[in-house]
Parts: sequence; C-alpha cells; structure tokens
Amino acid sequence: MAIEKKKSSAADQSMQSNPQSSLADNIAESAPKSKGNGNKNRYWVGVLYPENMRPDWQDEVGDLVQLPYAYCIHNADQDSQSEHRKDHVHLILVFANTTTYNHALEVFQKLSADGKRACNTVEPVVNIRHMYEYLIHNTENCRKKGKELYPAEARITGNNFDIGSFEQIGVAEKRAMCKELCQALMEHGFTNFADFYMFVMTEFDDSYFELLQTYSGLFERLTKGNFQMLTEGVRRLQHKVDKSTGEVIE
Repeated sequence: MAIEKKKSSAADQSMQSNPQSSLADNIAESAPKSKGNGNKNRYWVGVLYPENMRPDWQDEVGDLVQLPYAYCIHNADQDSQSEHRKDHVHLILVFANTTTYNHALEVFQKLSADGKRACNTVEPVVNIRHMYEYLIHNTENCRKKGKELYPAEARITGNNFDIGSFEQIGVAEKRAMCKELCQALMEHGFTNFADFYMFVMTEFDDSYFELLQTYSGLFERLTKGNFQMLTEGVRRLQHKVDKSTGEVIE
C-alpha cells in the first residue's frame, strides 16, 4: 500500500484540522475551479461523504440521478502522516447537454440523506478520461504523490456510462452542439466573431472550441447577418424606407 512520506507542514496541519475541505481539494487535480454559476459543462465531478448520504444510495443511485455515472469509494486514503483520511466518494455525472453549476449540484444532492448535504461543491471536468482514471488514483500525479491505487473493479459505473463514447464527439452530437451555438449567437445578437468567441470560451466547455474552428465561416456569416440587420434597423428608424424596394423615400 503506497503511503505519502512528505514532512508535516502548516498546510498538512490545516488539512488534518479540516479533512472535508482537504478532500474536496483533491478533485481540483484535473478540474479548474468553477468560474461562476453561469458556466456550463457536460461532465461534473463531486466529493460526497457517506455519513451525509442516503443509506441506500448505492442501490438507488441510478434511479436518483437518472444520468450516466461513475464513482469510487475512497476508504483507504492516507494523509502525509499516514493517518486514515475520512471516507468519501468521488462521483462523475454525465449530462445530456452542457448544464450549469447550480443544476449539476442539485442532481448530486439527490443522494443526500434527509436534512443533510452529501456534497458541498462540484467541479467541471476538463478531461473525462483523466478524471475517470483519477477515480481510482490511476494518474501520473497520483503515482508521484504515492496515493492509494484502487483496483479497477472499485470503479462502479451505471446508466450506460461509456468512457470510450464520451471521449469521441459523434456527428449527431456535433450537429446539436453547433445548433446550440448558432442559437446562442442569434439570441445574444453578436455582431462580430471575436465577441462570440470570448462568450463561447467563457460559457461553454473546451469541446466547443473545435466547433468554433470547424464552423468559423458559418458563425462569421451569422455575426455579419446580425450586423446587417442592426444597421438596417437603424436606417429604417432614421429614414422612411420603402419596405418592398428598400429605397429611401425623400
């Protein structure tokens, strides 16, 4: 069993005094801090604590979350002093489309016991394969830190969780994602591609960047169309325009 051998530090003492906080920090290894409740992602991960979860959560998780899921119960983690860390569960949920932090957290909380909160926070997943391997500490960083390596069978999946399919964006999904971006572009009235690019990078996950590259021509035409409609609207307000010919009436 691999054990961390680092010397005690002020940070370690802080982690020991607040184990729940230190455990929550672990999921940040492959997922950045959420920038706000408006950010959207399709893949979310959270740390849950069994004492705050429904006693039947393992039997009912599929029906409760109603989404593809993967989890691993961490019951052998140790801190830098070789002390047993509080048991916890790393859980990944896969949504049909990108969703917000608030909505994702609500779904995770469905596993909570009455009057308790099983999960304090969730994080967007940057790389689904990396987080899938992190569930059992099978990542390069985990090995360097000497974290407990859990067997593959300790990683439980359900509701058609298919890591292979999640790693590849299919044609139908790309079409739906492209349509989603077109709808957002029109609803927000973007008139130049640069502003639209910054919006997508802020509000959507990294998988949408490929769409910006592939369909940049389409998005540029839509932004130009918005600009033309805007200028045409201003022109109509400033002058009397013949709607049938578009000519300015003196």
